[in-house]
Amino acid sequence: MKNPFIIGNKIYLRAPGEGDETAIAISENHPAPRETLFYARPSSETDLLKKLRDMSADPNTVALVICNIETDEVLGLTSFLRIDWVGRMAIFYIAISEEKNWSRGYGSEATRLMVDYAFKTLNFNRIQLHVYAGNEKAVKAYQRCGFIIEGTLRQAMYRDGGYHDFYVMGLLREDWSKNTSQ
Repeated sequence: MKNPFIIGNKIYLRAPGEGDETAIAISENHPAPRETLFYARPSSETDLLKKLRDMSADPNTVALVICNIETDEVLGLTSFLRIDWVGRMAIFYIAISEEKNWSRGYGSEATRLMVDYAFKTLNFNRIQLHVYAGNEKAVKAYQRCGFIIEGTLRQAMYRDGGYHDFYVMGLLREDWSKNTSQ
């Protein structure tokens, strides 16, 4: 493991570093991950290196690279964005880059690790996310981690000639506490 920050069973999370932009470029450029993430513009590795550096420097963002414990392979990126330190809340983001790593539990484990970090260390009261309503696997994975659908952003994003709905999902500290104490 290279400089682990949070260690799980199959993955660990660490701060982004130079070279990570190559793996992250897959989620922002390859058609398969872009299908659910709705990225409309290509990103060069130079752009992504700058983006990772900017995220690391932003006091209202916590960005962590998801890595495989056994191989040290970079699997994706997860982060808390737009952190509201007074309201104790943030927007959650996660992307597993390559399709070969989907449905292997990496995203769910990373989500659980981030949720625990948010409530135990950062003292958040609320985490929310936006997810494409048609991404049933992601919606179910978030629900298994305790998130609930709080609303629908109707026709929120455009892709492939049409507008698509997104769910707003949220998780409160009190709900997380109930689930972790059982």
